[in-house]
Amino acid sequence: GLANIAWAYAVADVDAPTLFNNHFIKKCVEKEDVFKMEGLFQLYQWNLWQTKETSNPGLPVDLKERCYNAFISEEPKVSKF
Repeated sequence: GLANIAWAYAVADVDAPTLFNNHFIKKCVEKEDVFKMEGLFQLYQWNLWQTKETSNPGLPVDLKERCYNAFISEEPKVSKF
């Protein structure tokens, strides 16, 4: 879904302003209640990348806080790689 696509671009460090624009943000806000924990984690990581690496505004404050709270709500897991 939306969160997974955003996360994949962040991991690959590929900026796509024509994809991650106001329309994308609006769709994320519209689907805010549909995102599962993993999606919120991914959106949080994408938002960090957007605001720190690409200097884009990222998510609205309410959704950003929801993603952050989800992200810190669980203990970190060590990657199997």
